[in-house]
Amino acid sequence: MHIIAVRKAEEKKMLMQRMEEYKKKKCKTGQHEKMAIFNESNPESYRSIYGLLFSEFGEEITRQIHDIYMGRQISFPKKLYTEEYINHYIQNNREKKTTAMMAAELECTERSIRQRMKSTVDAEQKENILKYRPVYNELYLKFGEKVMRRIYDLYMGHQISFPKKLYTENYIRHYVKEHMWDMTGSELAKELGYTERRISQLIKSITEQAGEKAGDGA
Repeated sequence: MHIIAVRKAEEKKMLMQRMEEYKKKKCKTGQHEKMAIFNESNPESYRSIYGLLFSEFGEEITRQIHDIYMGRQISFPKKLYTEEYINHYIQNNREKKTTAMMAAELECTERSIRQRMKSTVDAEQKENILKYRPVYNELYLKFGEKVMRRIYDLYMGHQISFPKKLYTENYIRHYVKEHMWDMTGSELAKELGYTERRISQLIKSITEQAGEKAGDGA
């Protein structure tokens, strides 16, 4: 249990360091005359938590997580399993496994396991027990156990805000600048999750900026 706790503490520390590094690396609009290259394969194209998720899982899963949680603040419990499942597991394995083994598998203390063993002696068996706590169960059903457990390892005990917008402002501007001649305003709006009005404002701003640069060079 000590080794597991140390590993999780190290992963949390690394997560916080990566979040700070990511914030420092983000470009600020207007700081550079020459914009950095942004695209779907660059984590700096994505806002805050989405950049970290992209680095871990790639574009497809990041987009799907955005679709599920955008605009929401999600609490990721420290405990992975439901209380019902823990009691059910102990009742079914008390004769087969040691207290230490069950504690390691359920990520509980041995003291907690012993207390539960006393209280589950005559507990009635239930059907259709939910194994994982709701947020983890939702991730498990959507992405499978491997992705769900990785998210649990990274974010357990944290409350994470998921922005409504997937991409950074710099990426949005870059994308509009690159595609304003071969895509309509409605197509750009749909692709980037913005309103057509906002896209029109960006196109106007980009065009005016280009005109000013052309005038300066004349």
